[in-house]
Amino acid sequence: MRQHKSKRMARLRNGGPALRPQTEGTLYRIQVIDRAALIFDCFTFDKPELSVREVSDATRLHKSTAHRILMALEHNGFVEQNPETSKYNLGIKLFKLGHQAVARLSLRDTARPFLRALMEETGETVHLAVLDNDQVLYLEKVEGPHALRMPSRVGRHIPTYCTSLGKAIMSCLGETEAKRIIQRQPIQRYTANTVTNVEELLAELRRTRKRGYAIDNEEIEIGLRCVGAPIRDYTGEVVAAISVAGPSARIKPERVAVIGKTVLKVAASISHELGYGKAALSERKTIKEEPYVGGSQ
Repeated sequence: MRQHKSKRMARLRNGGPALRPQTEGTLYRIQVIDRAALIFDCFTFDKPELSVREVSDATRLHKSTAHRILMALEHNGFVEQNPETSKYNLGIKLFKLGHQAVARLSLRDTARPFLRALMEETGETVHLAVLDNDQVLYLEKVEGPHALRMPSRVGRHIPTYCTSLGKAIMSCLGETEAKRIIQRQPIQRYTANTVTNVEELLAELRRTRKRGYAIDNEEIEIGLRCVGAPIRDYTGEVVAAISVAGPSARIKPERVAVIGKTVLKVAASISHELGYGKAALSERKTIKEEPYVGGSQ
């Protein structure tokens, strides 16, 4: 680790790493990123707070260069300056970004056995997804025993407004934020059941919030019906959603409520494993069950 860092510092002191011919602007941006990474490496558990001089000495960057980069990092929330000592420490934004990265990795590992159990209980394909750039991103998929032609694969993005996964996540957000997410993406009518009116979508999210689980009634593909529920972490924030997906011939309207209750139970168990606590496990008991009678709900 130290040898790697010393080599990186040496390369920068000697004018930076060897690069293919690029424009001056591109080279400058890469060099600044490398230097910012060097500065981040200076902060340790033993030295959580450093002055500009200490950063300059540790990185061998000129003091004025180190100061400019630190000011830019502070402006963007990556470092903070102690007003009493004028020294810098790592900012809360780095903690949030790191937490997101770790949480996404642990989320898949934590959820995987629950997803398999859900697939075995329902006999249908199960998905795990997160919100990513206002769209739904598939993180995991457990195929059911029946062949199912559907547009899902790990790493693929799909819309929020016409999927049970997206509606489950958005139902946990404030209405203003949900409206922003809906309006920031082009609303496309995939099928005759796709809801394209923003106010109708918000009304559906309110029904989803009251019911506890979301329904995609052939809204992204004819013949496909999905039921999804949100997952929360130890902070109580929604971090993902799971869904059961199958042909509408098998997931008939009268079966939706049964699957919804099962999906809620599994989502609550995953939330509990992520630290949400016993409140998540009892959440389904407070939800008023409403019969599903078909149509877009």
